[in-house]
Amino acid sequence: MQTALRRAASIAHRIPASRLTSVRCKAMSAPPPPPKYSLLEYKYVSDILEKRGPYRDDHIAGAKKAEAAGKLVMAGAFGAPDGALFIWSPVATEDEIKAFAEADPYVINGLVPSWWVSRT
Repeated sequence: MQTALRRAASIAHRIPASRLTSVRCKAMSAPPPPPKYSLLEYKYVSDILEKRGPYRDDHIAGAKKAEAAGKLVMAGAFGAPDGALFIWSPVATEDEIKAFAEADPYVINGLVPSWWVSRT
């Protein structure tokens, strides 16, 4: 057993200290925190399906533009539909998300009486 320890010590002595430090630091460092996504949630009016027609193309075009810019990850309605959920990438700021909602034809034309932004 002592022979194995002496051998390990002689091998470790030949490895540069900088190499030992980098290996030790990598092994001991914590993984990076998970990315923080943002959620934009809409609450729709009860008769959204009847009212959305004139605004739907512009509403979807706005979402596709945000997606093409790498800001919006995915979005869609839920329920009957009762509302919608937009998942925003970590690079999207809260101000950008709020500006998106404020410019959305559904919000402007009263189809979304309430909306909010939250961070995961």
